Amino acid sequence: MNRTDLLSKRLKGAVIRIIGRQHANRLSAPYYDWRARCRTRAFLAHLPPSGLRLNLGCGYRPLPGWVNVDRARGPAVDVVWDLRHPLPFSSDSFLAIFCEHVLEHLTKPDAADLVRECRRILQPGGVIRLSTPDAERFLRSYATDRSFLFHPGFAEAVEMPLDRINLMMREFGQHLWVYDADSLVFLLQRAGFSKVIPQAFGQSIHPLMKDIDSSAREFESLYVEATK
Repeated sequence: MNRTDLLSKRLKGAVIRIIGRQHANRLSAPYYDWRARCRTRAFLAHLPPSGLRLNLGCGYRPLPGWVNVDRARGPAVDVVWDLRHPLPFSSDSFLAIFCEHVLEHLTKPDAADLVRECRRILQPGGVIRLSTPDAERFLRSYATDRSFLFHPGFAEAVEMPLDRINLMMREFGQHLWVYDADSLVFLLQRAGFSKVIPQAFGQSIHPLMKDIDSSAREFESLYVEATK
C-alpha cells in the first residue's frame, strides 16, 4: 500500500468513527469511483490489440492472465465497467470470453446487447462461454420430487420449494431474467454466432476454458458455448 492509499484509509477510518460507515461510504464513493476510472483508463491504454482473454463479471473470481471486468471496484478488477454500456475494447481483440453467472443480473435487452458486444470483440474463431442458473432444472424439480430445491450447495436456506424458485428468479432484486438452455442458445444465435452448443461443466471446445468453471456452482448451472 502506497502512502496515498494509507493516508486515505486512515482518513476514512477517522470519518467512520465520527459519522458512521454508511454515511462515510456515501461521501467517499465519488473519490473511489474516480480512482477506479483512472485505473481502468491506464489499464486499457496498455492493452495489446489481440490475443486477449476476457473474464466478464469476474466478481470474487478474477483469473490470472485474463482481463477481469466487473462493476465493483475490487483490487483485482482490471476494468471497472457497467456491462449495460458498450464494452471498451477493440473489435476482433479477444480469443476467449468467460461469463459466469452474469447474464441473469441484466434485463433481457441489456443481455442481448452485451452478447452482441461480445461477438464484436471476439476474433474470428474466438469462443464465448456462458453459464447461468439452469431455470429448467429448478422448474423440473418443483414439478417432480423437489429434492434439488433443498440442495446443501445453495447459500440461502428455504422453508418451502417455491421459495427456491423465487430466489432463483429474483435473488432479492439482483436477478432480472433467467434462462434455460434453449433460450440461452437462441440468445447467442440471434446475436450472430455461427456455432452454438450446450456444454458440460469443466468441458470446453476452447483449451483456455477447460476446467475454468466454479465447482461450487456446478449443481445449479447450465453452460453454453458459441464460436464467432
